[in-house]
Amino acid sequence: MSRFVALLGSAVTLVQIVLLASERQAICLNDGCTVVDSLTTIPPIFFNIGGFVFFQAVFWGYWVAGSDAGRRRLVNVILLAALAAEAVLVSFQHYVAQTFCSYCLIILAFVLLLNILAGLRHLVAAAVVFGAVLAAFASLQFSGGGLDPLADLDSGSYAVLNGGENEAGTKYLFFSSSCKYCEEIIENLDTKIPCTIRFNPIDEIDAFGLPAAERQQTYSPEINRAALEHFGVEQIPVLLARSSLSLELYTGAGPIRTYLQEHCPAVAAPVQEDDITFGETSGSSGGGSFLNEYQLPGDEACRVDVDCEDPAEEIPQQQ
Repeated sequence: MSRFVALLGSAVTLVQIVLLASERQAICLNDGCTVVDSLTTIPPIFFNIGGFVFFQAVFWGYWVAGSDAGRRRLVNVILLAALAAEAVLVSFQHYVAQTFCSYCLIILAFVLLLNILAGLRHLVAAAVVFGAVLAAFASLQFSGGGLDPLADLDSGSYAVLNGGENEAGTKYLFFSSSCKYCEEIIENLDTKIPCTIRFNPIDEIDAFGLPAAERQQTYSPEINRAALEHFGVEQIPVLLARSSLSLELYTGAGPIRTYLQEHCPAVAAPVQEDDITFGETSGSSGGGSFLNEYQLPGDEACRVDVDCEDPAEEIPQQQ
């Protein structure tokens, strides 16, 4: 039975290797795979090659071991090592990526099953190893420190409108498919705007109002929602202007239109500069950069957690 599970695991990882090598859609049932892959330092194909080698080692190890208890213990050591590695990966997905890769969970299921089939005594040791790794991760703090919440924003981009070659910095526009103010901002953008703007949705997008923007092959709404949550932003649209020296966060259609009109001419219907109120520095990022948040009283904005097609669901105006 263990050999059969190992052979099945080998087949699954081999198929994934072929799909990745041929640049086709890999096996995955959700967007978590894209998020997790974007947070690794090596390409996902190497993880799958390692998985294939592991399953083959277990298959041939049990085949050669037969009824020899000493050789079977060597295979069990490999199983414990694989389970410890899987505990690290699942902890990473929970605490760092904050989303789960469905394909990774399938591989975890194979590894768990192999450890269960190894016998009751081995299962006790496996539970101790797995629990120890989970406990170690649970005791660590993964917010702040040296982590950069903006490191993977490009992976959250649905489309990109390229600006001038000499432009310094990139603008990220966070929006949703149900926010009418987001739609107005996007539709009023001139296709010859001298700024690079990346469009980062917080939900799945079926249609996009700017045909000139270059679509990306994959994108992750989870990355974008996590970034807004990190900054404590609960409304959209949001524009993040990022350069080597600063980070500026604009919330609401009014401040966004004003910023784009001043820094990226050819944007329609700007608001008056006198209407803008400037907030104090609300956060910081590594490398000496800083973050300012600009808002208008009574912004044109929608809550992140509700649809905003109905005027009754808009953000109440501030007094």
